[in-house]
Amino acid sequence: MLALAAFLLAASPAPPASPAPPEPTAWIVTTVGHSEWCPAGNVRLDLRTGRYALVATAARRVCNDPGLERPSSAGVLEPERLEPVRAAFARASSEGLEHAACREGRGPERIVVSNGGPRVLVLTTGAKTQAAPEDPGCWSESAEGLHQALDALFGANAGR
Repeated sequence: MLALAAFLLAASPAPPASPAPPEPTAWIVTTVGHSEWCPAGNVRLDLRTGRYALVATAARRVCNDPGLERPSSAGVLEPERLEPVRAAFARASSEGLEHAACREGRGPERIVVSNGGPRVLVLTTGAKTQAAPEDPGCWSESAEGLHQALDALFGANAGR
């Protein structure tokens, strides 16, 4: 009987190691695919899991239709596409989304002219929520870089 108990213990798999603590909460909400003719798309991305929800920019030929329902999709970013976004998020989160000149009350050092409607960039963690300034001339370089990375992944011309 003792031999059977020893055999069963040896044959049973080892208990799983303690799971690693989850990564901190980190979300991005941003506009993508800006166009002077159609409303921008928007994406919500969970940087912990890579899950996203996207409302795409409508094709130009239908974007003025008053009954337009823009296409939406959901999915999960592959790790090799998610890691650069995580790195850009970390930079933008630590450096801030507002250019130093604007933060210091001197106003923007550049003027951004766009017919593509307002750009939005919001970063949320368990500790804080940050939004890029309304004036695109006051966006920090790291905010611009993060927005460009997301626009490349999810914008109107992404994957086409």
